[in-house]
Amino acid sequence: MRCLIVTQDASVIIGKAGKHVNEIREKSGARVTVSESIPGNPERILHVSGALDAVSKAFGLIVRRINDEPFDVSSVPGSRAVTIKFIIPNSRMGTVIGKGGSKIKEIQEASGARLNASEAMLPGSTERVLSVSGVADAIHIAVYYIGNILLEYQDRPAAGGSSRDTYRQAGGRESYGGDRREERREPRAPGIDISGPGVQTQQIFIPNDLVGSIIGKAGAKINEIRTASSTQIRIMEPGQPGASANTDERLVTITGQPTGINMAIQLLYQVRSDPPSLFFPRTRRLTPPFCLVF
Repeated sequence: MRCLIVTQDASVIIGKAGKHVNEIREKSGARVTVSESIPGNPERILHVSGALDAVSKAFGLIVRRINDEPFDVSSVPGSRAVTIKFIIPNSRMGTVIGKGGSKIKEIQEASGARLNASEAMLPGSTERVLSVSGVADAIHIAVYYIGNILLEYQDRPAAGGSSRDTYRQAGGRESYGGDRREERREPRAPGIDISGPGVQTQQIFIPNDLVGSIIGKAGAKINEIRTASSTQIRIMEPGQPGASANTDERLVTITGQPTGINMAIQLLYQVRSDPPSLFFPRTRRLTPPFCLVF
């Protein structure tokens, strides 16, 4: 994902001798680069690439760096909202906006960020600007949803081969993360029916030290949450396809009706009194419609 940033913010992101940008790369797992400064041009291009989880996390860290906030705490009331101006191809902007602005509205409600798509294309370009404003956590979540929509656009079949093949030929293979075919084979929890229309899937990351509390003795706690929410909940083991590259956290997949998913997330949060923002939401749409649960 690419965006325009003012030169002053670019300098803050890079840091002395690249210290700050190297820290962002290390903590997110994404590749972060900033274009050279052009005399007379007040903006530079920030390019963040990698798996979608890593890219969205990197933008959250970038906002924290701009605001001079710690990387390891959630955004607090009073945190300054930062605007990131993403560069989106005009051919894809409609997909991000949605019919009548429905997608933008859903992303705003899910993330707490504010989105605004420019009507005009950039001078001499076929691209437009999507401005995303919010605190670090809001930007992190919004970027994930936007990136997910863009990846789904790439997955649509095209004449002469799939657009995913075209994307890979262009060097974008790493942006796909886990194997979606593996995710579709996810086993269901015994005794819980998650079939029927409207079934969706939400994925969140949780700290490793919380896993034991969530599972409970002989799986009692997680089964209690499954039953109460009528959802299927799966905690992935490290090293499985699609699992987090960060060894300090685990991926939890929740499948069911939207109301049940919301309940399951709330029950998971209640297992321990950590701030909800410590659970970085990750969403992959496995079944329609687009899942926006937070």
